[in-house]
Amino acid sequence: MNKASQSTLIGSKSIATRAGTILLGLMLAAGTSTTALAQGEIASGTISGTGSGPYNYSLTFSNAAGSLSPVGSVWYSWVPGFTYLPGVPTMASAPSGWTESIQGDSIQFVASSSANDIAAGHSLSGFGYQANFSPAQLAAAPNAALSVAYSAGLFSDAGDTFTVQTVPEPSTLTLLVAGLTAFFLAGWRKLRVV
Repeated sequence: MNKASQSTLIGSKSIATRAGTILLGLMLAAGTSTTALAQGEIASGTISGTGSGPYNYSLTFSNAAGSLSPVGSVWYSWVPGFTYLPGVPTMASAPSGWTESIQGDSIQFVASSSANDIAAGHSLSGFGYQANFSPAQLAAAPNAALSVAYSAGLFSDAGDTFTVQTVPEPSTLTLLVAGLTAFFLAGWRKLRVV
């Protein structure tokens, strides 16, 4: 091999090595920045309402598997300075190891100790309240589903604002499934006739 082709080969290996090093550095930097932006608790929640007045509401709160902190408290239907329920609940309840406190048009749920926190990848049900407003009024109330979760007690960190999702009533879900089934069967019969 002549000196010119050797020099070109060495130069291209050097460029490839440098490019690989730069690419690896960029990948590490991107991974580090993603980790730095990762959040402690990553909360979510669901609510369902039943009754004909007073109405009973059941809540379940979850902490995503990828979260870095447990959920130790939730201020339901609240963001700093604003409460959102369409009225004041008449009573509230929490699962064993948690306490509840009605605060105007919102509810605070706080774990009694870190042993009762909602760990990453887990859910906890048993939260609830009773109120004179209907599920339809709750759904129509702007921002009523907004809540904030904290890794320990209230204000223990910056908090994670999340939206509590409404779970359809079993009768609504049954009607939906029955309607879709009827629609499918009607279409299937038309296809058989043709």
